[in-house]
Amino acid sequence: MTGEHPLISVVIPVYNSEKTLAACLDSLRRLSWSPVEIIMIDDGSSDASPEILKQYGDAIRVIRIPNAGPSRARNIGIRQARGEFVAFTDSDCIVHPDWLNELFRGFTDPRIAGVGGDQQSPPDESPFGRLVHEFMKSIGFVADYVKTAHDMITTRHNPTCNVLYQKSALIDAGGFDEGLWPGEDVDLDMKIIRQGHELRYNPAAVVYHYRPDTPVGFHRMMYRYGWAQAYLVRKYGPFRLIHYEPAILIALISFLMALALMSPLSALCLCIAGIAGTFGYFLFKTRSMEKSAAFLSLFFSLLFQWNRGFIQGIFSWRKR
Repeated sequence: MTGEHPLISVVIPVYNSEKTLAACLDSLRRLSWSPVEIIMIDDGSSDASPEILKQYGDAIRVIRIPNAGPSRARNIGIRQARGEFVAFTDSDCIVHPDWLNELFRGFTDPRIAGVGGDQQSPPDESPFGRLVHEFMKSIGFVADYVKTAHDMITTRHNPTCNVLYQKSALIDAGGFDEGLWPGEDVDLDMKIIRQGHELRYNPAAVVYHYRPDTPVGFHRMMYRYGWAQAYLVRKYGPFRLIHYEPAILIALISFLMALALMSPLSALCLCIAGIAGTFGYFLFKTRSMEKSAAFLSLFFSLLFQWNRGFIQGIFSWRKR
């Protein structure tokens, strides 16, 4: 695309984000793109977030609503946005100054409706949060949430912590499913692709994303992801590699149980080989025994919590 820069509206839902909100807002003020409008949707925060937002005065536009979840908050932001393009990030993210420039650079064809970018750890990330981020990078090929590509590629999904859309594509797709979280961004991208559009990923478009800083937070996040993916499978059928994981895991467990009845030693050896193989993969990725052991622990925690959420989601016919 050529000519003057179009106006980009940056929409960010805010809910009890006092720990990271100021850093997010400060990074937005350093954006090199112009013109830009910043729309913060205060989704019924009960902490100091409203007071922090007030400190930025006319530099941002604040819309306050009763708590209803990030999907509704983003839909309100879309309707209020004046820009031809709408960008999304989260209140626990810090954006690079060239973030919007790099996202916009991906719109090289009229068929492209959205462009996403890379997620990295903030400099002051907690040790556990940094570990979680590195772990998610190491398994990103499965979930397509944290990507590892080094060049601009076509993709089927960009998380809403780092993405820019044509506003018209968002409106045509009907916006976000307001009863779904998380997974509402996967649902949106599915609708956009089914309308004949394309999505791109540019690793040069960077946001620094804070991760859960405790094991409890990580467990809760994995459970929620599993539940949301089950809802999407009920809606569309399996359409991502990770959607087949529960069936594969159940088949593997069933095989091991049957094998244990016939040959307990063989079943035990197979389990040990599987654990050793997983550890070996992480060792290959990290070159660190200590970090590989930590990744192995996170991996089994993910397996349990994600599948627990997925199974409960499959048999639950209501949104959360």
